[in-house]
Amino acid sequence: MNKYFGTDGIRATFENSFLDEDFAFSLGKALALFIQKNEIPGKQVLIGRDTRPSGNLLLHAFEQGLKTCGCTGLCAGILPTPALAFGTIEEKVAMGVMITASHNPVSDNGFKFFTSTGTKLKDSEETEIEGLISQHKRPKEVQDLKSLKVTQSYLDRIRSFFPDDLLKGKKVVIDVSNGATQETTPEVLEKLGAVITILNNGTGDINAGVGSEHPLMMASKVKELNADFGIAHDGDGDRVIFCDSKGNIIPGDKILGILALNEHQNQRLNNNGFVATIHSNSGLDASLEKHGIAVHRSDVGDKKVAAMMREKGLNMGGESSGHVVASDYLPTGDGLLTALLVARASYEKKQTIDLLSKEIALWPCVEGSYRVKQKKPLEECDDLNSALLAVKSSLGNDGRVLLRYSGTEPKIRLLVEAIDQNTTQAAYDRLANAIDKFL
Repeated sequence: MNKYFGTDGIRATFENSFLDEDFAFSLGKALALFIQKNEIPGKQVLIGRDTRPSGNLLLHAFEQGLKTCGCTGLCAGILPTPALAFGTIEEKVAMGVMITASHNPVSDNGFKFFTSTGTKLKDSEETEIEGLISQHKRPKEVQDLKSLKVTQSYLDRIRSFFPDDLLKGKKVVIDVSNGATQETTPEVLEKLGAVITILNNGTGDINAGVGSEHPLMMASKVKELNADFGIAHDGDGDRVIFCDSKGNIIPGDKILGILALNEHQNQRLNNNGFVATIHSNSGLDASLEKHGIAVHRSDVGDKKVAAMMREKGLNMGGESSGHVVASDYLPTGDGLLTALLVARASYEKKQTIDLLSKEIALWPCVEGSYRVKQKKPLEECDDLNSALLAVKSSLGNDGRVLLRYSGTEPKIRLLVEAIDQNTTQAAYDRLANAIDKFL
């Protein structure tokens, strides 16, 4: 297990953990050494960030580290993670780095890494970079950064995939989470015809009770305004959560199903297959299989989804958390693109998102998370494992259990699903009690 890298890059609490300016400087040096060691063409690294106050400090320190080993950082400013990935491809730089902690609180920050083709790094590459990190003190002097603007090219590219009247006359509420999508998503939706209402557009801290992790504000505004639907981004814009015209939050697995069905029915789904993660609801599989769509399961993380898509020759997949990878358009998850793809399903089928979501029938599910001080091996708890075996045996083929540690937070996550709601709740309660004792 890596010391710094988790499910999606590096994340930690700024200045209350290993993550500080000295670490960013050391990480920059390590990345430059990685580029040299692997003979990656070019010595330029595109660096972007979200709206966290710590982002600018980390950016300068990271670029200083790059420079000490012969690489140059190009500052893309504040922009969504998918725009940074697009810029990495467009500008033909050696690599891209996004300074963000995604949906985490403002006190956290981190780093996401992209290859020159816009994909996230393999696990082996992350391990190699970790091996090159040696702690150094950051030089005190701060140097000017070269800047490179890529956001407008990204927005123009995204718009080009969709008809100009895609959202004509539609009322849409957008929660941008005081994050990196404050300028981007509103611009595109307006240019495609939507009448928009923007929430949390720089009025507070990133992700602070808003955005994809807290979508009820968005849902309430949709009901108040009688809007057609609402979307809520996370802090760096690679995820999106939806609500329908009645203000009901649409489960992420239903969004995955909407996309898979529409792309399949329009002959745009490669090999009649779709990738979901082990976290997705079993009802998604059952709903799609009725239409001849095979669901393949990857480990959690959009980079795991993308890797399985490449392995199976597929062009779409995603996570129930709101990450969707549509590789015909961009090789990494993009909340704005996902919103437009769902809007296109509504446009092409001439149905509301409310009706489209009813085509996917999900099984009853109960899930929760529990904060841990340390991630002790689960196999070391006999009582917890006994409870797991008993619950799995009782459910048989009519349900499943998923128990795992979060790859990005100090939490253990539990998910139980079954055909019957009462069975689901009873199984969850039994395991939750076992977890409490384990902790």
